[in-house]
Amino acid sequence: MSLNSLLSGFGGGSEVYVTVSPACGLEMVEVDKAGNVKSYAQTPLDYNEAQREIANYEEFKNALTALFQMRNINPNKALVHLSLPTVWFGLKEGLPLLLDDSAITNIVIGELEQTFIFKRKEPLPRWFDALASTNSDSRSVFYTAVQADAVNKIKEILASMGATLASVECSLFADLKALARTGIAADQMQEGHSWSLMIVNNSGFQMLGLQGKRILEFYEEPLPLKSYEGEEIYAAIENAAQIALMSTPSSSLLVISETDLVSAEILASRLQFGGQTIAVEDNQFRKEPLMEMSLNIFAEDQIKVSLHIIGAMSPAGVMPVDIDYIAEGKKKTTVSTIEIGGVELTPNKAAVIVLIIGALIIAPIYFGFTFYQNLMTQEQNKMGELDSQITALDAQIADFSEEKGTPEFDPFLEIERVMKNNQTKVMAYTALGESIPQNLYLTYFLTTDDGKINIKGCADSVEDVYVFFKHLKASLYESQLRISKLDLKAGSLDKVVNSTASTIDNAPYIFEITNMSDAQIKAHMKKLADEAKKAKEKKENKTVDNDDNTDATADQPAQ
Repeated sequence: MSLNSLLSGFGGGSEVYVTVSPACGLEMVEVDKAGNVKSYAQTPLDYNEAQREIANYEEFKNALTALFQMRNINPNKALVHLSLPTVWFGLKEGLPLLLDDSAITNIVIGELEQTFIFKRKEPLPRWFDALASTNSDSRSVFYTAVQADAVNKIKEILASMGATLASVECSLFADLKALARTGIAADQMQEGHSWSLMIVNNSGFQMLGLQGKRILEFYEEPLPLKSYEGEEIYAAIENAAQIALMSTPSSSLLVISETDLVSAEILASRLQFGGQTIAVEDNQFRKEPLMEMSLNIFAEDQIKVSLHIIGAMSPAGVMPVDIDYIAEGKKKTTVSTIEIGGVELTPNKAAVIVLIIGALIIAPIYFGFTFYQNLMTQEQNKMGELDSQITALDAQIADFSEEKGTPEFDPFLEIERVMKNNQTKVMAYTALGESIPQNLYLTYFLTTDDGKINIKGCADSVEDVYVFFKHLKASLYESQLRISKLDLKAGSLDKVVNSTASTIDNAPYIFEITNMSDAQIKAHMKKLADEAKKAKEKKENKTVDNDDNTDATADQPAQ
């Protein structure tokens, strides 16, 4: 997991740009904090061109979910910037200069409510001043709007995914930003340059007169292009656009086709225009990507990237006017960032990193201290046991001295021998506890007063046995231990193949580790067998005596 992925779980989520268009459907681009493209995805989506709205919002939700999954983007905490097809754009002229902004907004809403779309849908309007004439005694504004209900539905869909709708703009302004960003209209957008822009879609075409980057005029011609066939489409557009072109004093014309029904190149060649003509295919006729793109976008996807999505993810300020339908009353918060090793760090993320690093440093120290404390406690307990044994031996020696007078043996040598034997046993137990692997089990353990050790057990693998033996031998380096036996259990080959869980019964390998000779082992095993036999006989004799006493009691006559 990358550091950016880790931090995204603590701080802000992904920055995602989404566009809706009749030709391209639904497009999505994820960018990093530096504005570089991380991924791109596209999927079809039906758009109601008559109502100028997404045809089915449930299908929109499913398509959006599919794009998030397609590019492995977590929608939780994602900031989504949305760009919709232009629903309405118009010009209102002759407004008194003394009108304030709220009065102009009310006039704009009144104009919108006269249109066929907003007679039944509440508008979400935005407006801006047209380029004023120096001798004008009135005010003119361009205005645009989308359906408030459509924006609310999309906001609810994103909220159900955990995402936030950060901004909403329209395709007209996205296209203008894209023309600037790609450099397609670099000459036309020079200050003082007059030019015309024609945008063709399934519903007709829009004609804009511009001076540099500022809009001077706007004209829209509805045409039912889907009702025409072949050459009829080009003829209908040519006839409708001819008057507008003749009345526009432009030195160049840029034609964008956003419909698969019309080739911008063919249309531009047929229009009667005396200046420079530039054709931009934003449809199936496009043969090359619109701009050089990041290697993060697959080669087969680069040609699909539309002018719309390029403009949508362009930074604010590219054009003199930025339209955001939900930005009223909101201010963008700028957070200072620094870049370390290609990772953008905000103060919040830096604080998270400090906490993570602190935890990584403190945790090993804490666990190490706890382990050391437990180990010291165990060793102190062992030393306490040894002290108790020494005290008991001292008492026995004192009693023996009092009873026998002059001792017949050297007590100091005896104490030294006992301490040495006990120390050897303690070391053996300690080494044993520290060396046992997870999948190894002990079935027998012996340590004698003279340092002899015998260990038997079973394990899941030969490697576990050798690891155990290596650690044990390193801990008891003077013990001269050896592996005297390592073999498979009888009938354990099937268990090796079929076993799925590690248990003492399933462990297939048996082993024996010792420093005793075969004769010593046999002698010790015989001694254990004899002791067991005597204990059994003693128990049986005691049982017989109890039975005899019971019978004798039963034979006595009652008093």
